Amino acid sequence: MGDTTIVETRYAGVCGSDVAKLNHPWQGRLPEPWYPGHEIVGVDTESGEWVAVDPLVPCRSCHYCDRGLIHLCPELRRIGWDLSGGLADAVRVPRDNIVPLSHLHDPAHGVLADPMAVALHGVRCGLRMPLGRLGVIGGGVIGICTAICAAEAGWDVHMLVREPSRSRQLSYVLAPHINLHSADLPRCDVVVDAASGDSDSPICQALSAVRDGGTVLVQNAYAPRVLLSVPLRDVFRRSITLRGSFSYCRADSHDDFRDAIDVLAKGGDWAALMTRDRFPLSDLPQGLAALESGSRHRPFKVLLTSGI
Repeated sequence: MGDTTIVETRYAGVCGSDVAKLNHPWQGRLPEPWYPGHEIVGVDTESGEWVAVDPLVPCRSCHYCDRGLIHLCPELRRIGWDLSGGLADAVRVPRDNIVPLSHLHDPAHGVLADPMAVALHGVRCGLRMPLGRLGVIGGGVIGICTAICAAEAGWDVHMLVREPSRSRQLSYVLAPHINLHSADLPRCDVVVDAASGDSDSPICQALSAVRDGGTVLVQNAYAPRVLLSVPLRDVFRRSITLRGSFSYCRADSHDDFRDAIDVLAKGGDWAALMTRDRFPLSDLPQGLAALESGSRHRPFKVLLTSGI
């Protein structure tokens, strides 16, 4: 990995992709051994600074890396996937992958850098079109971050959140810039599927809500073996564009991960809401159970703490 440093973990976010693998039988490939945890905030043991860890470790020499499209690098390695992750007291990472957090009001908000980077990448790279009405399907962290990024970019944002308790909480932190809906989205020029999951229901909802000639952007990865049940003729005869936007990049003089931290530094009650539920690292099972509880107090995200 070249020049490395050790980061003592203070906060590790439990991503939805981690939950899918930890809480449910996973039908896809997992590295052996797998050390999860790619949303890492901690202290660099050499500088003593609070830092976030960019989990993407590209080769830096291929066709894609030369263009900044590191997420497409065929030799890409990921901290928390095929490299040791942050669900530990400390982790060794490439020095180039740490980003100081001195300008964050609460360093715990740094665990949102990864999902915010995913959102930024989708809005920047996936939506190069005239501004209009944009719908978001998915009331989780990726959906919230996408709505925030899109509203900041000038889109008229409408978000579908069916769970009443979650909708009430979001109405306090996202209004008036983002419109929340509990049943159906209005007809939109673009619909972002930020839900994905283990059925094709979100993308089917997106296809129903988008205008003819519009775009559906799939902002996340579906579980293995999920198939699209909508006849493709019904999609393409409407001239709908289907786009995938996975992970994030460093193209066009941007660095999505570092820019995401700048978004977080602007503050907002939404960041506090998404990082409020914190469990000691040893209480990972309880954190996972809370995410699956279905109660009105179900966390938006679970943070695991270590050394605090």
